[in-house]
This record gives sequence, C-alpha cells and structure tokens, in this order.
Amino acid sequence: MIEQAQRRRRRRWPLIVGALVVVVVVAITGAVGWWFTSGAEYWARSRWQPPKEALLSSMRVHPVPGWKADISDLGLPPGSKFTTADTPWRPGPIIKTSDDRALLLATSPGAAAPQWWLTGVDVRDGRTLFRPVALNATVAAPACFVNGAAVVCIADDYHTATAWVIDGQSGELTYNGPTNVHVVTDKLRAAQFGNYLVAATKGDGLYGVGPHGETTWFVPGAGVVSHHIGDVGFEGGGREGLVTMFSLQDGRILTPEFPKGADMRSSGDFDGGFAAEFSEHQGSSFIQFFDAVGRLTNTERIDGRRVGGTTGNVTAIVQEDGFGIYGPTGDKLLNPSGDQPYGMQLIGTTLWVGDSSDANAAHFQPYDLRTGDIGKPCAFDLINGYLGTDGSVFVRSSWNKKSDDLAQAYDLTTCDKVWSIPRVVGSSGEVTRIGDTLIQLSDDGTELMSLVPPS
Repeated sequence: MIEQAQRRRRRRWPLIVGALVVVVVVAITGAVGWWFTSGAEYWARSRWQPPKEALLSSMRVHPVPGWKADISDLGLPPGSKFTTADTPWRPGPIIKTSDDRALLLATSPGAAAPQWWLTGVDVRDGRTLFRPVALNATVAAPACFVNGAAVVCIADDYHTATAWVIDGQSGELTYNGPTNVHVVTDKLRAAQFGNYLVAATKGDGLYGVGPHGETTWFVPGAGVVSHHIGDVGFEGGGREGLVTMFSLQDGRILTPEFPKGADMRSSGDFDGGFAAEFSEHQGSSFIQFFDAVGRLTNTERIDGRRVGGTTGNVTAIVQEDGFGIYGPTGDKLLNPSGDQPYGMQLIGTTLWVGDSSDANAAHFQPYDLRTGDIGKPCAFDLINGYLGTDGSVFVRSSWNKKSDDLAQAYDLTTCDKVWSIPRVVGSSGEVTRIGDTLIQLSDDGTELMSLVPPS
C-alpha cells in the first residue's frame, strides 16, 4: 500500500511541474505583452518629471493695475507715445529681455520728423531703468535688439545704416555711427536669436555684431538660423540638410553627435535639449534625442517621419500610423490616437494637444502624463498668444490686432472664459509677459502698467 501511494505521488509530480510551467509561461507572456502594449509607457511616465514652470499670480479674478509708469514718469517729452508707428513688423514697442527688464521704444513730435527714443523699466516694480536715449529723427522707427549686455538700435534707409549701441542696464550710449548691418535689405540683415543680435546673408553665412555695430565672428553656411536653444544656434537644416551648431555669443562651432552620413530635416527644441529627424541617403527617416549642446541622450533610433512639435520637455514624433509623445531622453510616454498635433502645451503634468490648425476653431485635448488618462477637451487656443498659467487658469493675448480683446483667461477644468480685457477701436494697447509679470500698454500708448490680482 505504501509503495502504491509513493508510485501515485511520483506519477503526479510531472503533472504538477507541467502545470507550474504553464502558469509561469502564461505569466511571462502576459508580462511581456503588457510591457509592449502599455507597460513600457507606464514605466516611462512613472520616471518622467515635468520641467520647472514659472507660474503667474492667481488669475482666477480679473486682474487690476499694479504699478504704473507713463511717459512723464519715464522722462519722455510731452506728446510721446510707445509705438513702432507704421512699421509694426519692427521689434517693439515693448522689447522683451531674458530677465525682468522691459525696453521701450517711443516717439515724440518733432519739427520736421518724429524723434525716436529708447528707455526701459524693471517690470517687478515699474522702476525706470535709465533716462531716455535719443535715437534718429525720421518717420520710420528704428529696430532695437538685445545683444548680450547691450542694446543695438539700427536705422536704415536702404543705402546707409546708423547704429546706436546702449548699455542695457545704465542706458549709457557707448557708440553712435555707421554700421554695415541692415534691417531692410537681405545682406547682413539683423535678426534676434536668444540674447544676441546676428547679421545674416543667405547663401553666405552668419555674423556676430560687435560694440561699434560692426560684424565680428563668422559662421559660413546657408545664412539661415532654423532655431536656437538658449544661446546655441542652428544654421541650416530642412532642405539644406547640413546643420551647424554654434554659440550665438562668440560664433564658436560646436561638434554635435549627429549620425554620420545623414542629413537633418526637422527638429524641435525642448527644455534641456532637442529632438531631430535625420534621413540617410535612400533610407527612411529616424529621430534621435540630444542635450542642449548636441550630445546624444539615447542611442536608439526612433522610427518617425518628422518631429511634430515640442513643449516643456516632451516631443511629438509623427509616425506612419499617427504620432507618439516622448520624454526628453527618447522614452515613449504616450500613444495618442488621431492625426498629428496642431500645437501642444504642457501645463504641470497635463499635456494639451491641439487637433485643429484653425485658431478660430481651436480644440485641445488634455492627457494626464502620470496616468495616461484622457480628459475633457476644450474649445480654446493654447498656442497663439499663450502667456502663462497660475496652474488652473491660463492667460493668452490676442495675436489678431482686429480681435475684440487684448487678452483672455480660461479655466483649464471647465473650459470657460473667466475674464477678458476688451480692445478699443484703434487701440495701441497690448498685453504681454516679461519674467513672471503680466504687463499692459494702455490704449493710447502712453502708459505701461503691471497686471496683478485684486487685493
């Protein structure tokens, strides 16, 4: 009897082992399937952190003026106005900086022609930065650019150009005289990139601009800056294929870890780096991720047709069957359904993806980048004129000068408009952001003010 029981137990062991093997195989298969269907994205989302975001003060209630600074406060003559007059494509009248300074271009009546001025305020308290600096006396406004610690203003009549170089902190005029940099011709045309002024000639290259308005360093190439990350510029790209990364400060050429034998097509910069599409000859395109100076952050080549947009530290990659959302080192975070995005905005851990190129019928879908959950879509525009958020309400200025409002604020949860600043017919007003401060130019163009929550 004992021997028979032992034989029965021995016969059951293979069955038990077989059952355990089946259970283990099923578990492994399920785990592998989970990883490839959604587990890898879940793991990537759990490790992803949103970039630090500078929030506005509470925008739940219509803001009121804080400090105010009018033309007399800033030392401008009577009748002055902050404006670019009949040249709205020129920088200004509020010229942004990378810190808390607002540079201001103004004009006052003159005997033969208007007199132009440059002044500025500290947007934190409205304090005047320096007394107005007299520029040219012509109908056309000069163009002013930040160039490191200086401000360079250029007046151009197609034949000759004059430069004013001004200390951006003290307002001291350090140079006034001729320059070979222009604002109305295609040769050595002035352009602002990051904190520096660049003079570009298509088909020739890019030049720096020195303390006397003269051209300095030179980067040969297409003469086109496709984009920049901080003070690192990208020359070329797109149809040109070849891209040169260089310092906007001194023209120093960088050596990025781009794949050999491949041309860069599309690219997009994000907080801390950039993603770029490359195409090898007679090969399909692929995407790779880099830090801000061009070092690879991931050696993987991601199949993709092009970079479809960036925001915060995430990137959309357009692929054959839709698009994917990737983190700063190329880890896939999300696989939304639908066509390529028409703009994205990252607010906290929520990614808002636009699905319409029509700003008048904008439609944005929120995705929680922690859980992957889809939220309630909203019919507002989170791209054009976006100024920032307090975390629950966002503010946008109107990019259309014929619109009814200078600015609007929307609730990110309910999608409702919570307030607006109406535009007066013929208004010179605008609302913008410098640093963490919202500022408004009055309708008549004579006063600047901060916008703060009511006390």
